[in-house]
Parts: sequence; C-alpha cells; structure tokens
Amino acid sequence: MNILNYKLDTINELLTSRIGLITLAHTIRVLDLSKTIDQRFPASGSNCAFKASTFN
Repeated sequence: MNILNYKLDTINELLTSRIGLITLAHTIRVLDLSKTIDQRFPASGSNCAFKASTFN
C-alpha cells in the first residue's frame, strides 16, 4: 500500500467542508478506481463520448 507523506500543522482556523477530499483522492488513487470504473461501465456508442471515469 502506498502511503502519502502529509504533514498537518495546528492552526486556529475552522476546517472547511472539503477537508475530507484529500483522503478520498488518496483512496481513489491507491485503489486505481478510474481503471475499475472504465472496466465495469460499458463504453458509449458515440465516437466523441467521454469515458465514465472522466465524467464530471
């Protein structure tokens, strides 16, 4: 398992609602989730469609 080297500092500011995104991004990268999504979801019939893993 790859462990990212993050250092957290103590501050007196409120945490934002996006604080968990770094954990989610790390999990997605470690599990190679975009590859799994592309394998599980069928390809679109259109020649100009995006892959399921790149859909926003």
